[in-house]
Amino acid sequence: MLRATMRPMKIILSVLALSVSIIACGGSKEPAEGPAENAGEKVDEAGDKVEEKAEEAGDKMEEAGDKAEDKVDKEKKEE
Repeated sequence: MLRATMRPMKIILSVLALSVSIIACGGSKEPAEGPAENAGEKVDEAGDKVEEKAEEAGDKMEEAGDKAEDKVDKEKKEE
């Protein structure tokens, strides 16, 4: 009979010990932002800016190509 009550007691104590250790370690706290995380965010922001500028440059190049194509087509029609 003693053995039958010991098993659930061990489970309860194990869960309790695990819960206490998670709480003690700050289980739900957000980690503080350190210098590495701040640097990572700046790298991400710089990458986003580079991507945006590259897209703008690509759009301008496409527009210039379209204009050049239009001029070539116009010259061919005039011949």
